[in-house]
Amino acid sequence: MKPLLPLLLLLALPVATAAQSLNEFRWKSRLVILFTPAVDDPLFLQQRALLGEANDALRERRVTILMVTPEGDHSNSTLFLGESASEYFYEQFSAQPYQFELSLVGLDGEEKYRAKNEVTPVSVLTEMIDAMPMRQRRLKQGLGNKSSINAKEPAPGVPDGRNNRR
Repeated sequence: MKPLLPLLLLLALPVATAAQSLNEFRWKSRLVILFTPAVDDPLFLQQRALLGEANDALRERRVTILMVTPEGDHSNSTLFLGESASEYFYEQFSAQPYQFELSLVGLDGEEKYRAKNEVTPVSVLTEMIDAMPMRQRRLKQGLGNKSSINAKEPAPGVPDGRNNRR
């Protein structure tokens, strides 16, 4: 029995390592996980472009985007999760390997939204996030939202609250 123990630990290592990857985001970042059957899938490419255009809005909401394929990493790209992490995420979220799926995961590590074989507008994601209790709390505290105060010069004739003594 003892000789089998190291072998079993060795086989379980990729799963344990992948399992930690979800935990490393918990309470730090929300996740948008893109499960795609192929890197050139049209739905994936369209969704990825939309998310890229909204990078600032997503960063403000502490969103990390993970891209996952059934086979894992592609052509030495660091954009996609590796094979063991991909297997873990497909199993963890019961994603279908040969269809496009988007999953929104909250700070608590729980799935909040799932879309299958359709592109989700970023506004849908940001509105869902903005309605989440932790995001609401941060907004009420004045955290996590960009302020436009002092961001640019006021319009001519509009007082800006600064001392304009001469």
